[in-house]
Amino acid sequence: MTQFIEILLSGITQGAVYCVVAVGLSLVYGASRILNFAHGSLYSLGGFLAWFLIAGHFSLPLWLAVLIAIPILAVTGIGIERLIIRPLRGSENWKINTIMVTLGLAFIVENGLQLVFGPGTKTIPPFTEGVLEIGSMSISWYRVWIFAISLGLVAALEYFLSATRYGQAVRAVSQDMQGANQVGINVNQVFSLTFALSVVLTGIAGILLAPVFLISPLGGWAPFLKAFVIVVLGGLGSTKGAFVAAFILAILEAFVIFYIGPSWAMPAWLVMLIAVLMIRPKGLFGVWEN
Repeated sequence: MTQFIEILLSGITQGAVYCVVAVGLSLVYGASRILNFAHGSLYSLGGFLAWFLIAGHFSLPLWLAVLIAIPILAVTGIGIERLIIRPLRGSENWKINTIMVTLGLAFIVENGLQLVFGPGTKTIPPFTEGVLEIGSMSISWYRVWIFAISLGLVAALEYFLSATRYGQAVRAVSQDMQGANQVGINVNQVFSLTFALSVVLTGIAGILLAPVFLISPLGGWAPFLKAFVIVVLGGLGSTKGAFVAAFILAILEAFVIFYIGPSWAMPAWLVMLIAVLMIRPKGLFGVWEN
């Protein structure tokens, strides 16, 4: 029983970080109907920013590195939307074009990271050490902290979307883009905002997981694939669905890794995805679109 609970706790703590990555991807799709294939490479960018500020040159504490990285990541997201995505919007087959462009952007970011930081892997130290003992169970304090921080980020995002003027504008655009434009909402501004939030969230996830996993210029594809599966399972564009799906799949992953092996984790995710889509083709919380 103790072993079962430890595996469950491991899945729950990992699910919180998966949720941060997936919610950012879902947020952009929900507002602009764009699937950003560069999402994973921006996750890696966050990790390398943290390494540069902490271990590379400045020896800053992790919390300060995060505060410095947030505006950099936000400006990056705004730049991607304004300089790369916005010129394509409204053109023929613009959705396919944005997929191809963001895919190309992912390769550009990856190669840029390799040129600047080298092809090797890097890591940064956690901001806390030690193990939390609960009876006969144990879990590292760092995983407890990243669980709490990740949930805090998701809660803050949900509050922003539901209780602020700009957040309600994002919801309005995601529900009816033309109607939102007709009532005076600046749709382009909303798109820039969602890209900024998305890049900040995935970048912070990359920073939080940097002490747990090695940072690699090509290491963004696994987080992107996992975020994509989570978003599809939860329902495209549904942040609530991404939240629920992230925990379901992370807990499944924890048990599969322990009882079968790490190489079976992603196949288990895909089997779960197929099973759910056979019953609910729109995902757990998705809605049909015209």
